[in-house]
Amino acid sequence: MRKFQEAFGPRKREAGGSLVRRDGVRILTWERSYLLLTPLFGGGVEPKRADPVSVVRATEVRGQLRFWWRAVRGWQAEGDLGRLWRLEASLFGHAGEGGASPLAVELEVVEEGKEEAAFQDLPGKNFPRGRSDIAHPYLAFPLQRTRQDPVNHPVRVGVRFRLRLACPERIEGLDPKEELEAALWAWETFGGIGGRTRRGFGALALEGSSPPTEEGIRAQLRRYSRERGWPPGVPHLTPKSLVRVMGLSWREVAEAYRAFRQRRAKDDPRNPGRSRWPEPDQVRRLTGRNHPRHPPRHPVGKFPRARFGLPIIFHFKDEGDPPDTTLKPPLEGTDRLASPLILRPLGKGITLVAILEGSGVPGDRAVLETHDKKRSWEVQVGLTPEEAQRIEPLGGEVDPLRAFLRYLENRAGGGR
Repeated sequence: MRKFQEAFGPRKREAGGSLVRRDGVRILTWERSYLLLTPLFGGGVEPKRADPVSVVRATEVRGQLRFWWRAVRGWQAEGDLGRLWRLEASLFGHAGEGGASPLAVELEVVEEGKEEAAFQDLPGKNFPRGRSDIAHPYLAFPLQRTRQDPVNHPVRVGVRFRLRLACPERIEGLDPKEELEAALWAWETFGGIGGRTRRGFGALALEGSSPPTEEGIRAQLRRYSRERGWPPGVPHLTPKSLVRVMGLSWREVAEAYRAFRQRRAKDDPRNPGRSRWPEPDQVRRLTGRNHPRHPPRHPVGKFPRARFGLPIIFHFKDEGDPPDTTLKPPLEGTDRLASPLILRPLGKGITLVAILEGSGVPGDRAVLETHDKKRSWEVQVGLTPEEAQRIEPLGGEVDPLRAFLRYLENRAGGGR
């Protein structure tokens, strides 16, 4: 016979409206209203589409709270992945028998918003044009139609919803009030709803609140997080993590991100010249193919941009250059590695930039593979200081994420 769990016992309502279980344990409740500052990207069962029944789903919010709890409270595991799983399961549940969560999540969609296309086809044009008034095309590119998926997928703009949480005030080994307040704060500050939240889509704001300041965020990280205690490989934020609040709009940060990652010899989009990064020439070396005017000449033979997340697809346009190749994580059966970089608008003209710790490229290695999967090469990601000096966008910084942050700070200060 399965043991009865007190967390799900009968409840009664006390004078004043508080819910109390039969064993005297009070039920904590939260009710908050949110609006989305940026378009909702996907979020439904079907990729790149919002859910047809509810554009925001309670299960998705539970998943977001779970992730952000782990990112700021996972230090309590003291480096033990099994202990982290047990703590997390006691609050958010698990998939096994008797694994239901004591946390109840209810969601009410107040406004579904409306669908808007981030790309549109124009007469006489072979390629759809990005609509910058909806989202920067560099961030929204997965929504663009392709040969394999001939639809310009829409986003939803103007979504608002109300969230209600209920949880017993006592859970063995945890203080639910402190834990859920931490998870809500981290989600509201760094996270969002739907897909591509680390690039700013689905950024939510608590209705009636003001954007947080960098000092305020740092104070909350000192309250909720610690510098040590996370098991290896768990993405997290500590009081000393790289977190900046920039006086730049989402669009300005996105444009800086594009300019940094795509640094070319010239600013002219019709004739951009050669990449200032080493990867294209190393692909040419490995495949043994190049256009007659493009012999490989970059002095560094590595793939540092893998630090921004994987996969990366290399597409060359000129005849004689290599066919399409994909840079993937080195792990068998894994095609994706989430980016540790968060670009997240907080309000009008204010954007947060943060770097999650604990989620680097395993072993500083990646795999380059041709699209027909007939050839592959193990390649290096990590740089020496000497190599970083020879990659113009990095200016001697071995970590591309830190170099981007420095580049962004220069732009915010009026530099280039």
